[in-house]
Amino acid sequence: MSSVDRTSKQGSLAAESTQTAATGPVGIQSLEVGLALFDLLATQAQGCGLSALARQAGMHRAKAYRYLVSLMRAGWVQQDAQNGLYELGPAVRGLALAWMSRQDWLELAAAEAHSLAQSLGNTCLVAVQAEAGVTAIRVCQPGQGVSVGVAQGALFDPHTSATGRVFATWSDPPSKAIPAALRASIREQGVAVVDGEHAPGINAIAAPVFDVHGHLLLALTLVGPQASLQADAQGEAALALQDACGRISAALGWQPAAE
Repeated sequence: MSSVDRTSKQGSLAAESTQTAATGPVGIQSLEVGLALFDLLATQAQGCGLSALARQAGMHRAKAYRYLVSLMRAGWVQQDAQNGLYELGPAVRGLALAWMSRQDWLELAAAEAHSLAQSLGNTCLVAVQAEAGVTAIRVCQPGQGVSVGVAQGALFDPHTSATGRVFATWSDPPSKAIPAALRASIREQGVAVVDGEHAPGINAIAAPVFDVHGHLLLALTLVGPQASLQADAQGEAALALQDACGRISAALGWQPAAE
């Protein structure tokens, strides 16, 4: 969003707050103005100076400064000692972590698995590392096409299953159950692929989901007959699977390392 669009959208923060108070339950206008200023700062791509922030907010510079001082005291905003620019403060991280801890990762994963099964016409499962081994905890079957029978609670070995290979590759430390060269190849491709190795005539593609700390949380796996599921790490199914896993990881707060 450009600064012009943002300014147009924001208008005068004080005016917006007055309008809100007039049309809804009575609140604390100064709090609403402060939160609106904080929200405006949060939309900046980088640190923002006082004058620029006040101008975008349609607010007098001195008034914006007083709000920023209060926000800094609470830890929601911080000021760079070198350049004087204002940025989000450490309290935001705590709030974000608290919000993410309330996200139901299993429901997120199950929803993505269901969507993949319906759109691609292949079985999709959610697997985690359990005490007994890598275990399927959700199995979603396609509405049409030929489904592959995978039981909830099924175990996957790292030698012949795509699911097991994902855990062998991204576990901490990585498992030596599969060769280092294979682990490196899987990391490079972003998915593990098997072509009839686990069960004759059945292909599988699995991809990892990471938590906010970058640790492997679970795997999503597509399973289907060779005729309907291409064993290709760059194929349509593999790319759709990676996109789904990326969405779950992002929802949990994970960010890929900058290249």
